[in-house]
Amino acid sequence: MRKPYEMVFILRPDLDEAQVRAAVERVTARIVERGGEVRSTEPWGKRRLAYPIRKHREGYYVLVRFDLDGQRVQDLKSAVALHEEVIRFLVCEAVPVQAPEAPAPVAAEAVPAGGGEAGC
Repeated sequence: MRKPYEMVFILRPDLDEAQVRAAVERVTARIVERGGEVRSTEPWGKRRLAYPIRKHREGYYVLVRFDLDGQRVQDLKSAVALHEEVIRFLVCEAVPVQAPEAPAPVAAEAVPAGGGEAGC
């Protein structure tokens, strides 16, 4: 059964724009090869890393939302780990976003006759 997943991956900072696009296409191709469907791809751009990874201080962040059979996720992780351009990635099951419930209307308090001030 297909489930919604999200994957954030970080690409090496020394790639140019064409290489970044090609790397993103290769990663999304791995999803499709395993029977998945890519719903969206959001490049977040170059950002500073919290700590050095493979001697890199920055990286290109990309978010991919996709649907995939749960039994194929480990296979996808193994395939993405082999890409030299990817320095870190994380795949997790997407949690459906629910619209927040509207707060119940607050009833106005009844004001007693005489202005409501005590002792006047």
